[in-house]
Amino acid sequence: MSKVIKYGILFVLAVVVASMIVPAGANLVGTAFGFPTIVQSGTTTAFNRDTAAATDTEAFALSFANTGEALLPGCPTTGSFTLGFPTIAQTVAQTQVLTHCDFAQTSECASFAYPFVGVGGVAIPGFGFGF
Repeated sequence: MSKVIKYGILFVLAVVVASMIVPAGANLVGTAFGFPTIVQSGTTTAFNRDTAAATDTEAFALSFANTGEALLPGCPTTGSFTLGFPTIAQTVAQTQVLTHCDFAQTSECASFAYPFVGVGGVAIPGFGFGF
């Protein structure tokens, strides 16, 4: 009976060793290829109005009346200067108007693209193999 026990122990050891050996195999995973592109665009429009105008009109007149009297007794009378009081006239007209007007429109577009290869369960695309 000792041979039966020996062979039984050897058989159990062989089953244990056989159960520990992992068979060779591979699981196939999906591979994703792509070229993701990011595009951003914006447009700006501005309107503004501006006008400026200024007017300044001035007039001045000074005249001495010729009364025909001499400034001092014995002095000759002249047409340019006598004892008469001067006449002064001044007129001023000023005007100012201001308006502003501007218009601007801008457009911009930016794009970025990169190659992508994802192997297996890649949640976030990246460069190379999804790392």
